Amino acid sequence: MRTREDFENWDSFVEEQGVEHCTQVYELDRRYGSAFLHFICACDYEYGFRNVVPTEQQRTVVAEIYRRSEALAEIADHHERRIATAQEFGGYVDELASTRSTAWHRSCGGTVPDLIDDGSIEVALQLLAGDFLGFRLLPTRTHINAVLDSHPGYSMLADRLSGDKSLSAIFDAALAGLPAGEDDPLVSSRWHATLLPLWSDGTSQTLQFHDLIGVFVTNARVSKYVASDCIGPVQAAAVADLRLARALSAGEEVSVPTYVGLAGVRLSDGIDVIGLEGMRLRRSTPLDPRCLNATTQVWAVLEVDTPFRYLRNDLQDSATDELGFPSFTPQRDEDTEVILKSLRAQDDLMERLRFAFLLSSDTEQEIATTEVFRVVANPMVGASAGQPFDLPHNADAIELSEGVSEQLNTWLPRVKAMPEHLVLSMRRLLRAAAERSDLVDSLIDAVVAWEGLFGADREITFQVTGAMCLLLEKDDMDYRADLKRELGKIYGMRSSFVHGAVQVGDKKMPIDTVAQHASRAVSLGLGAFKEVLLRPDLAEIPESRLRAQKVLLGF
Repeated sequence: MRTREDFENWDSFVEEQGVEHCTQVYELDRRYGSAFLHFICACDYEYGFRNVVPTEQQRTVVAEIYRRSEALAEIADHHERRIATAQEFGGYVDELASTRSTAWHRSCGGTVPDLIDDGSIEVALQLLAGDFLGFRLLPTRTHINAVLDSHPGYSMLADRLSGDKSLSAIFDAALAGLPAGEDDPLVSSRWHATLLPLWSDGTSQTLQFHDLIGVFVTNARVSKYVASDCIGPVQAAAVADLRLARALSAGEEVSVPTYVGLAGVRLSDGIDVIGLEGMRLRRSTPLDPRCLNATTQVWAVLEVDTPFRYLRNDLQDSATDELGFPSFTPQRDEDTEVILKSLRAQDDLMERLRFAFLLSSDTEQEIATTEVFRVVANPMVGASAGQPFDLPHNADAIELSEGVSEQLNTWLPRVKAMPEHLVLSMRRLLRAAAERSDLVDSLIDAVVAWEGLFGADREITFQVTGAMCLLLEKDDMDYRADLKRELGKIYGMRSSFVHGAVQVGDKKMPIDTVAQHASRAVSLGLGAFKEVLLRPDLAEIPESRLRAQKVLLGF
């Protein structure tokens, strides 16, 4: 493999690539994205496919895809073109005995595991999941049904699944409650019956047995993605989802990952995963959700082990002429309590994890993370992530080194064990560091966090700044005096803003001064918070006034 660095100048590099090839690659990347292009060309080069000299087979494949893409571009209707594209690149082709995407991937040197059909459900599922990976990487957002039933592996897998008693248990249990004599196949048939189970994460989607194949094929995710060798891991993930689905269907509680997209951080080279208690932070892959506004990049995904089960298993009522939509069973109080407990626990965990990132920062830059998406990987209905549009632009991200990994494993247990009376200060510092776009709001939130740690009704400025000085500087009296004056200035600036005495941009309050003080307020607040967590005698004190007294007076 030769890259740009192997050539004297850019012109000679492009000449070696071939101008026509470069043009085709650029256009295919624009139409279908780099993930699809890298998959079919089996390219996992560090520099990306557009920055290397291709092999002859890669040239041939790119030229063929471009020719077919140009023919598809002639289809005027957008939806017809979208479906035709999915079928052309992701649909089964008899003479190839696979999809075109898989055939191209193999021809360029990509690994396609040789599976021997032993008549099992697992092998049939692996064949489908691997062959449709190219379809999943297309950005057309076309439903799998456009290509699924034309694949010979679909009917084979459907026949084998029909006899799987473990997987069908949830359907059989629901159908057992039907009145005697029910003969409508759309209601009484396991294959066509529509269930509306309530899951422990609070979701309640329709569930049909014949949809399970598509769910297994399109929702398998991997923890590490390599474009030249990704089919095998995806096949293994699909089988793992099948096993979880069997246990769920039988009414068991299983552990599934909750995927949380974190913006603002990325793993440095040489680190594939950061292991935390019950969690793993890894690089994002092309199979993870992506941000809708194309500005907030998600470089890291957190996998959180989550207990999961179905709480209720109901048949969905048929639509009526009067209503026009199915009716739903009212939620029971005990179900609501289980769901709320689960949601609160996840919200609390995410807040504390993001705060542990802040505490793991060095003195130069805070590791401020933003949660972009959160989705529970339900193996029976799939997972879709709702993503906000109003996130801050942060295409760049702070690299997490091994040192940060060690700090995280130090601070996260302390933050998770932190008493509730410190949560308000934690949330204010989180807002100041990661969520506030307005500098004044950031400064005010940071100082409110100070007050939450050491505030009191009387002499609040002295108690807050004095306690912070003693915690942040234990020996150097001159530095402590300077720090006391700095804290007082920041505190006074906060009061001026709150009471409307000044405005940002005034002669006495230039924007760069506000930015400097806001950043410093967050940094000092994090430093003080660390000291409190390192001293259990302070952390356990519920009142901020008494906590300040303990620091200042020792009792």
